[in-house]
Amino acid sequence: MTSLCSLCNIPISERNTAIFDCGHSFHLSCVLKSHYSSQCSECNPSIHLKPDLGLDRNITTNVEMITKASQRRLNPTPRTSLIASVVQALTPLTPAPQTFVDYIKQNKKLSIIAAAGFAPDDAVQERVRFSEIAKKYTGEDILNFGFTWDHMIKMGILPSDLTTFTWTQQQHKLKLDAPKMLQMRLTLSELARMNYTTHQLVEMGFTWGILTSMGANVETWKKFDFDMDDIKRYWSPTLSQWVASGFYDKVRVKQAGWPMDDILKSLPAMTDRASGRVLRLNF
Repeated sequence: MTSLCSLCNIPISERNTAIFDCGHSFHLSCVLKSHYSSQCSECNPSIHLKPDLGLDRNITTNVEMITKASQRRLNPTPRTSLIASVVQALTPLTPAPQTFVDYIKQNKKLSIIAAAGFAPDDAVQERVRFSEIAKKYTGEDILNFGFTWDHMIKMGILPSDLTTFTWTQQQHKLKLDAPKMLQMRLTLSELARMNYTTHQLVEMGFTWGILTSMGANVETWKKFDFDMDDIKRYWSPTLSQWVASGFYDKVRVKQAGWPMDDILKSLPAMTDRASGRVLRLNF
């Protein structure tokens, strides 16, 4: 015989069911909507029992969050008038948050913001700067909320904001590579300040050609904490690439501060031809 949920008087199906240890059953959605506690409404209020919410809890919670988001978009919160804004500023009480920005200003957890029906698209729509998100929340919280690289770019992510994420998160969650990072209009100096290793830069696809297009040369390579062996091993520049970057110009090498012994040991022999002309030793 199908039992009725005493919270809504509708028959309980096999799914969407919460069963308490006492044996009483309710709709999972009803338990959640009634501000779930450990008390069965059919038993003595003093007896605390833990319900088995099953796998449907996540399903129901997600459905409710999506429903809230849909309802809020269909009935958006009207813009606050100037007078109302002044009153809110003067009142000693903190008003209930209405927008994504309100929740951020009140330092609400992203899990609470999500439960209120907000999503990353709302942050984009309200023109929230990603730096505001990065300085308040951990990388794990940001990713769990659902922010993608596309959201971050639209929100004006800065290279310095990437320190919020671990290398593993950057690689496996955001799937960062050189083309994506260049969407930030990344400069060579900013890239150097991010302290990536040679291996990490190569793994992200920062080729010699990309780096030189960003301004890498005999002077600017010094911004990275790499020695000549690192550069030669990981990028394997050709003779013409070494020359074009200024590594065969003795004056520029000295001014940049490269150890001369390292330069002489690492650079290819100068007997080859490049661009149809014999290279002359400048040292």
